[in-house]
Amino acid sequence: ILSTSNLFTFVHSDWGAGTYVYLTSLSAIFIGTIVMEGVNTSLMSKSAPKELDGFFNMGLLATLVGSIGRVVGDSMITFSVFVGSAPLHDFVSVTFLPLVPLIAVGYWLLKRNYNDLLI
Repeated sequence: ILSTSNLFTFVHSDWGAGTYVYLTSLSAIFIGTIVMEGVNTSLMSKSAPKELDGFFNMGLLATLVGSIGRVVGDSMITFSVFVGSAPLHDFVSVTFLPLVPLIAVGYWLLKRNYNDLLI
């Protein structure tokens, strides 16, 4: 699994599982994500505050939030490609770096609005 060349240690990303297992798992994750996106969009449109009902169409709002999420996700992957192209960086590990500020901002917003979120 590990092979050394020069001064770098390379770990194979599939751990010897093979192409078929990789493609099957990737397809299952992709299909599961697509299926759950419809469920999440439906739940989000039904659980939106009633104050927004006259101002926004909830289906449109759910579509816009999904599109913004795709833009943010694609931007994070693009950023990771530039950082991960440097030597000594693994692309898979670098992909999670943009999540650190997003998690920090989300935690700060949760702490700031915790009392408003209580039912």
